[in-house]
Amino acid sequence: MEGFHLRQQWYRFGCRNLGQKVEHGGITLANFLKGETFDWYDQSFRNGFNQDYNLSASGASDNMSYYMSLGYLSNQGVIKGDDYKSIRANLKVDGKITKWLEIGGNINFQNRTDGNLATDWGTQIIRNSPFASYKDSTGKLMVHPMGDLMVNNYGYNYDFNRQYMDLQKGFTVFNAILTSKVKLPFNITYSFNASPRFQHFRDRYWESASHPDWGVTNGLVNREQTQRFDWSLNNTINWEQTFAKKHRVAVTLVQEAEKRQSWQDRIEARDIRPSDALGFHETFYGDKQKSSFNSNDVIETADGLLGRLFYSYDDRYMLTTSLRRDGYSGFGISNPRADFFSAAFAWTFTNEKFFNWQPMSMGKVRISWGQNGNRSLEDPFLAIANLTAGVGATTPYLDLNGNLQQYRYLIMSRLTNVNLTWEKTESTNFGIDFGFLNNRITGSVDYYITPTVDMVMIRRLPGFSGFSSIASNLGKVDNRGFELTLNTENFRTKNFSWNSTLGFSKYKNTIKHLYYEYTTTLDANGNVLEVKENSDINNNWFIGQPITAIWDYRINGIWQANEAAEAAKFGQRPGDPKVANNPANDRKNADGSTTAVFNNDDKQFLGQTAPPVMWSLRNDFNYKSFNFSFNLYSYMGHKSRDAAYMNQDNGTSLVTNLANAYDKDYWTLENPSNIVARLDAKGPSGVNTPNRVLDRSFIRLEAISAGYTLPQSLVSRVNIEKLKVFASVRNVAVWQKDKNWDYWDVETGQMAPRIYSIGLNANF
Repeated sequence: MEGFHLRQQWYRFGCRNLGQKVEHGGITLANFLKGETFDWYDQSFRNGFNQDYNLSASGASDNMSYYMSLGYLSNQGVIKGDDYKSIRANLKVDGKITKWLEIGGNINFQNRTDGNLATDWGTQIIRNSPFASYKDSTGKLMVHPMGDLMVNNYGYNYDFNRQYMDLQKGFTVFNAILTSKVKLPFNITYSFNASPRFQHFRDRYWESASHPDWGVTNGLVNREQTQRFDWSLNNTINWEQTFAKKHRVAVTLVQEAEKRQSWQDRIEARDIRPSDALGFHETFYGDKQKSSFNSNDVIETADGLLGRLFYSYDDRYMLTTSLRRDGYSGFGISNPRADFFSAAFAWTFTNEKFFNWQPMSMGKVRISWGQNGNRSLEDPFLAIANLTAGVGATTPYLDLNGNLQQYRYLIMSRLTNVNLTWEKTESTNFGIDFGFLNNRITGSVDYYITPTVDMVMIRRLPGFSGFSSIASNLGKVDNRGFELTLNTENFRTKNFSWNSTLGFSKYKNTIKHLYYEYTTTLDANGNVLEVKENSDINNNWFIGQPITAIWDYRINGIWQANEAAEAAKFGQRPGDPKVANNPANDRKNADGSTTAVFNNDDKQFLGQTAPPVMWSLRNDFNYKSFNFSFNLYSYMGHKSRDAAYMNQDNGTSLVTNLANAYDKDYWTLENPSNIVARLDAKGPSGVNTPNRVLDRSFIRLEAISAGYTLPQSLVSRVNIEKLKVFASVRNVAVWQKDKNWDYWDVETGQMAPRIYSIGLNANF
C-alpha cells in the first residue's frame, strides 16, 4: 500500500510547548514520558483477502442447451471492517421447439452486502497521537484514546465503538431475460425479449445508548427498505435479402417499452426508552418528536421506435440509415419525445478490382453522422413543480377562540417547465479500418466531432420571481477527439505466439454556450465594442474552456529569506507562497503607496482535471501450455489542485490538540524550498490558502498474469477433462510525471492496494 508515512509530530511540536500542555495532556503526556507508543496506522489496516468460488455445469443436444452456475464471493478489504459478501446463481436455457420457433431464458439471482462498518482510518490515524492509548491498564478498550481531559480531541477508537454498532445493509436482486425467435416466410424473423428485474434494498443501522459519548441520541436506529421493480419489452422484425448476388438489403424495425418503479420507506428513531437492547429490531419506542419517518415512491416510463435500413453492394459499398423516436416520462408534457436520425457510409476499397497492393489485406473508409439523446436526470420529476415543507415547517395563527395554533403548510419550491426535453448529441465520425500482412496487423483510426446541445441545466431566476432556479435546456459543448486501435501478431510459430493490442485516444471539449446571457461593452461614445456571453464562475464553467478547467491563482514558488522585504508588501514572510498578482487590480493609496489586491482578475486557467490523452498496451504470450500477459495504461495531461504544501495542519488545531499529522517536508531557513511552504504558511491578504496545481499524468503497470494448463494425460487419470492453474498481480507499479505528488495513488487520490490472486479452473 502506498501513501503518506506517519511521523510522531508530538516530538516536533508537542515538546516545544510542554509546559502549556501538561495540564490537559493526560494520557498522551504520561505515555510520552514512559516512551510508550501505539501504531494506529497498523491498527487501521490489514492485508486484504478475497475469495471467489464458482461451480458451473453445461450441456447440449441437437435442440436444447443449458448452463447453470452457483458462485460465492467474500472480500476482506485492506481497511479493517471493510467486508463484502455475495451469493449468485445463474441459469441459461435455449431450446429449438420447431424449425421456426426458438425460445430461451437467462435467469440471475444475487444476494449481496452493500456497505459496512469499516474503520474511519482517516480519523483514527490523524486524531490519535502516537502516544494515545488503545487499551487501559486493565486491558479494556479505551473510549477516549487521547484521555478524558482532552475535551477538544478525545481521539477515536474504532474497536471500542464497534461494540456499540450493528448494520445489515445489502441488495437482493432477481432478474431474467426471456427471448423468443420466430422464422417467418420471405426470410423475415421476429424476435421478442422481455426483461423483468426485481430488487430489494435494506439498510438497518443501530447505535447503542450504552456508548458513553452517544447519550445525546439515547439510542439511534435507522431502518430503510426500498423495493424496485423494472421491466422492459423489445419487439424486433428483421428482413434480409440478397439480389443478383451483389445487392444485399436488410431492414430492421424495433418497438421498445420500459417501466421503472420503486417504493422507499425510511424510519429514523431517536431516544429509544426504556431500552434499545433490541438494536435495529425495534423502533416503536423512539420519541416521536425526535424521530422521523418518510417515504419516497418513484415511477418512470419510456418507449421507443426504431427503423433501420442497410444496403451493401458487392461488399464494397455500404449504406446504413436509421430513424429513432424515443419518449421518456421525465421530460415536460410538451416534449416527452424526440426524433433522432443517423446515416453512415462505408467503402471497402480493398475489394476493388484496381486495388492490388499485396501488403494491405483489408481497408475500409467510414463516415457517419448521427443523433443521440440523453435522458439522465438527477430527479425524474425535475420538469414538474413540487411541494416541500415551508420554512420552519409550521406557521402560527389564532383560532376563533383566540388560541395560538401551529399549522403545517407546504410551499412550491420548484417551477414547472413543460418544455423540458432531451439533451442531444450530434456525432460526426470519420474512420478507417485496416489490415496488413494477411491481417497480422489490424486496427482502426477515428476522428469525431460530437457537439452536445440542449443540455439539462439549472438556470438561475431573478429574486422577484419567488424561485431561485428552473430546469431548462441550455448550453452547448463541443467534443472532438482522435482514437487509434492497433492489434498485432508479432510472432507466431507452432508452439509460440506473441500478440499485442494498443489503444490511444486524445480528446478535447469546449464550452460554446451556457445560459445565453450576454454582457455588452461600450466605448465612451456609446458604441458597442464587444458582446460576450457570460461564464458561470460559481460552477467554474467558462465559455471557450473545457468543462473541467482549473481556474485559480498561479503559484510562482516560495518566498525565500532574502525576499523578506518584498514578501512583506503582500503581508507575508519567507516560507509563504508567491501568488501571481495582476498589478492593474491593485489599490493606489493616498500616500502614493500601492496595496496588492487579489480577486478573480488575478486568476488564470491552469489546466483541466480530466485527462485529454489516454492509452493502453496489452501483450499476450503463449508457449505450448503456458500463457503470460501484462497490461499497461496511462492517463496524461490532467492536473489537480493541492493545498497540502501549505502545511496548515494546525489550521484545524491538530498540533494544539496533540493529534498526529502526515509526514511532509516543509520550508525552514535550514531547508529552503521552492516547492513546499513553511509550517502554518499563509497566502496574501484575501487568499489565505492558495492552491498549487500538480500534474496527475501517470503510467500504470496494471496487471501481470500467468497460467498453465496441465497435460491431458495427467489429469485424465482423475477424471478431469481440463485443469488450469493461474496467478496474477494487479496494480504492479506506477510511474508518475510530477514527483511532487505524494498523496496516495496518483490516479484516484486514494488507496490503491496491490492485489495478488491465484486460481484453479477445472472442467469435468
